[in-house]
Amino acid sequence: MMKKAKVINVSNVSGGVGKSTTSIELATYFGMNGYKVLVVDSDMQASATDCIGFKGAPFNEKELLIMSERVSQGENFLNVLDQGIIENVADDLTDVLNDPDMIEDVITVTKLENVDLLPASIRLCQADKNLSDDITRSAVDRLSNALDLVKDKYDFIVIDNSPAQTLVSTNTLLASDLNIIPVKLDRKSVKGMIISLKNTISIMKRNRKNIDIRILFTMVPKRGKTEKMMIPWFREHLGQLIFDTVIPYQKKPAQEASLMNKQIVHTNTNVGIAYRELGKELLTFFDQEVA
Repeated sequence: MMKKAKVINVSNVSGGVGKSTTSIELATYFGMNGYKVLVVDSDMQASATDCIGFKGAPFNEKELLIMSERVSQGENFLNVLDQGIIENVADDLTDVLNDPDMIEDVITVTKLENVDLLPASIRLCQADKNLSDDITRSAVDRLSNALDLVKDKYDFIVIDNSPAQTLVSTNTLLASDLNIIPVKLDRKSVKGMIISLKNTISIMKRNRKNIDIRILFTMVPKRGKTEKMMIPWFREHLGQLIFDTVIPYQKKPAQEASLMNKQIVHTNTNVGIAYRELGKELLTFFDQEVA
């Protein structure tokens, strides 16, 4: 086992390419093979938090009565509701970016073996403004400082990102050892890959930090022209930047995993097998024992 966690960032400015799925399946694979994992959810849509964590508690009767009373006294309904939601949500990444020292209090357990979670919520939409407004300290290394406090407790830290390029995403990148860019082989996703690569290189140069980069092809049709023509073409020009593993397109694995109450990586579908191969490839990349 490693003495300090390796941090894997999963990002692409293009949506719908499998960022959350890749983050969760990798965390599941590492966890089921005995590695301690922390998933950091940095997307305000909180897909990873909803999938493996515990959703925010619903409003209770007392809260509804208090809000109704405030509205009856003349307060704006939307303002009252907004404040009620903020008070109802537990601490998340937003709070850690404001105060890195509180990270251990925010991390929660998950339903996955050996996997903990630093959760997200809709409150993350405010985080970028909070970071830019605070001129008293650096806005780009808050997550790095926070993760340094817990790295000795984990073998891997996997960060799931939103498509937005913000100070939050700069924090996640600069906290990372490896940036994985999932990409489907369509024009929109490839454009997202290009922008993501350029942004990553620019941020590395500006902050004088070296971060490994790897591209992961996802949702690839098994018998299409894509696999026969485009993937070899990309490998010819980008070489070792591309993972050997390709994640295929398949309709049923998510349904099957849901019925089994497990993640896809536990299934014997083509997608499940591919994510296990990706996990093994990453263990080799980090010189860890392949289970």
